Amino acid sequence: MSMPFQQSLCFNEAQRGIFIALGANRPYRRHTLFENLHHALQLLSQREISILSCSRPWRTPAWPDPSQPPFLNAVARIDWAGEDPANLMQILHEVETVCGRVRSVRNAPRTLDLDLIDFKTRVQAPKTAHGLSLPHPRANDRAFVLLPLREIAPHWRCPVSGAFIDTLISRLSWNDRKGCRPAGGVLHAATHRLKRGAT
Repeated sequence: MSMPFQQSLCFNEAQRGIFIALGANRPYRRHTLFENLHHALQLLSQREISILSCSRPWRTPAWPDPSQPPFLNAVARIDWAGEDPANLMQILHEVETVCGRVRSVRNAPRTLDLDLIDFKTRVQAPKTAHGLSLPHPRANDRAFVLLPLREIAPHWRCPVSGAFIDTLISRLSWNDRKGCRPAGGVLHAATHRLKRGAT
């Protein structure tokens, strides 16, 4: 049964999309993890970013330290008029800050993590050690990215290797796949266009 937030994209749509990953494993003020992700999508919508579709939230063990609180993750397909992914990343970082993200040690628990997974199939190597790599260099190894991404873009292919998403998922360890489970709920309602089933 097809759900609005799981509107499938054809191959061409999947290949020219912009996809971001959302994650949180630390509440902010009185907000739950679900509310953190939902609020992030609202803030993005207020910054001239259209949320075209969003996966269900998925609960996953913290990585690389599973003793930390588990994450709630999702992937969204967005539309944005800009052409420079670095500018988009600035907006993502701004939203992280508004949602209480404080950058400390690497992989510390966080109220919100927004990653740019794919920007219209662009392949980009960073010019500096802290520059932006596209597609996200570790997305292909992460069940908490690939499984939610497959919900909304089942025909997505890695812009670098050309591998289909099902192939990438099959390469993950069984433990990684087993640890990533749908958590229930809808983070963002489908747009009117998607509700009507238009392509």
